[in-house]
Amino acid sequence: MPTIIALDVSLSMIRTIPGRSEENAITYHQLAVKGISQLLEYLSNLSKLEYVALLTFSSSCELKVDFTRDYDQIKQVVKKVESVDKLCLMTLMKNVGSIFTSNWGTQSQCQVIVFTDCGLGFGSTSLTTFLQNYIGKEQEADYSWVKALKPVKWNFICLGVHGDSYFTRALGVYQQMLDLTGIKGQLYMTKAPKDAENADAATSEPLKTAITGHKSELGRTAMFEMIEKLCDANYKPYEVLLKCGGYFRLECPVLLWPPPLPFQPLDNDKTPPLTLSNKLEICGYLPLSDIGSPASLSRHLIIPKIEREKPSRRSSDKSGSASKISTDKTPKLDVNNANYEYEKLEQEIRDFYTKEVKDADETGQPSEEAGEKNPTSAAAAPLNEMQKESMCVLLHGALKVENLAALVLLNSSRSWFGFLYSYADSKKKSNLMLNILPPGNNVIPWLGDLQMLGFAEDLLPGDTAAFPVKADKRSYSQSCVVWINRVSLQSDIQKVLRHAKKMPEKTQHFYKELNRIRRAALSIGFIELLEAMATLFDKEAINLTALNANPECTIQLKHASIELRKPSNRDLKVSIVPVPVQTVNPTAQGVPPQVVAPPGGSFAY
Repeated sequence: MPTIIALDVSLSMIRTIPGRSEENAITYHQLAVKGISQLLEYLSNLSKLEYVALLTFSSSCELKVDFTRDYDQIKQVVKKVESVDKLCLMTLMKNVGSIFTSNWGTQSQCQVIVFTDCGLGFGSTSLTTFLQNYIGKEQEADYSWVKALKPVKWNFICLGVHGDSYFTRALGVYQQMLDLTGIKGQLYMTKAPKDAENADAATSEPLKTAITGHKSELGRTAMFEMIEKLCDANYKPYEVLLKCGGYFRLECPVLLWPPPLPFQPLDNDKTPPLTLSNKLEICGYLPLSDIGSPASLSRHLIIPKIEREKPSRRSSDKSGSASKISTDKTPKLDVNNANYEYEKLEQEIRDFYTKEVKDADETGQPSEEAGEKNPTSAAAAPLNEMQKESMCVLLHGALKVENLAALVLLNSSRSWFGFLYSYADSKKKSNLMLNILPPGNNVIPWLGDLQMLGFAEDLLPGDTAAFPVKADKRSYSQSCVVWINRVSLQSDIQKVLRHAKKMPEKTQHFYKELNRIRRAALSIGFIELLEAMATLFDKEAINLTALNANPECTIQLKHASIELRKPSNRDLKVSIVPVPVQTVNPTAQGVPPQVVAPPGGSFAY
């Protein structure tokens, strides 16, 4: 999920941390910069796919770096940040909501990491004033921005010493703010020193701060510990075991990114949330054309987990390991292992194909010549990450070539399924993806019960496969409206506006497309689209009037705008019809008015 790093640049951040010597003096701002660098270092090692943005806030908020995966850019920018003025936490929270929704929408989730000394602010913009005004007025329009922060998790890196009474009081106010607003969040702070509890109450405040603000309480070590706790809680890779069949070699640990969230049914909040099992088992394979595009909860990237060997510190270790590799001929097999027979068979096959190399070594033939005959002679050399075998590579290549998807059992207790497939985001690069379906057996209606799927070879003689269903006559008259991305919705709206500018010739086409979009929006509950179209028609009517367009365009657009806003027209069976042509002034269209004779039959001059 995307991450926003917010750095407090108020004047209080340039204070020197108390209790440190002049040689090791460091300000809160400098310590925060080191913490940000440590956080980015962790993400670059274990979460390279995270999108990160950098914000600075005081009385105003500024976006320094937009969402990017270039962590080095953020490191360079954060070093040039300067302090500004007083603190206002509400400004940060309002801007985070707008930045997050404009980039990721309201359905995604976001992490916000705030580096601050927990200032409360001053006057009407302080945090305490906000809490006093917010209690009892949660539903008012002035505090509607709080609802936009529901999918955002706030992590406050609290920079301060426990001997500072202002800091300890601010911690309680920050926690109260999270509890009253219902915003998900957590405060990360240093551990209180033991001597703070036994400090003499009669000690003066400056002296007490100097005693309790020991150098070990808040410094680089304490900052790195807070960053480590933060990363373990929010950025720990989600590891599972992917198993394919009964062969023990066809399984490997993989990482899911982004980490899947527990599933909580909307109609039943009392049941515990459903989580993925530690072992994902592949049940079978289906053509991608049979699966189609079913409703899904989330999609995740499958990354093979690679065990990186720790480098030895001493050169003697390297020489010892090298000699060990060269002297060890065959690995010893464990007789008590359940897979002993399989491993023994594999070892015999491996020895058979490397026999030529062993014979060459015994006769004293140079290793280079042996290597030319059989490339496996370099097996003694350590393998890098790209050379290590992985079942994911085999599975990904097979699914990509055969255009198949692998049905995966995510949780056997609740019949929760998903499917693996090869997804290509460009012509040259493809990835192995996991599509998580809603829990249940009948989540793909055209496939039926997923537990009843079988093999095509199991059909009796004379039987034919019941899927895919071939209908002689289609049950629908036209293709349905599908808005998967923003472009398809924009093209439909632009088509309606093009017909509007060509009225009265395109009046029927205008209302046909308008009713088509209106029914599609009502079918999925997209009521906001109707109001947006009505507002768009009002603006277009004003523009066409300024351009001296046909007056019927303006009248029909205003009529459509009014009809879209009527609650009675929110029925799928009701269609919006054009305004009668008789209401349009004929002289405005360039048609001379018809002269009607008086009842007497003669004209009066």
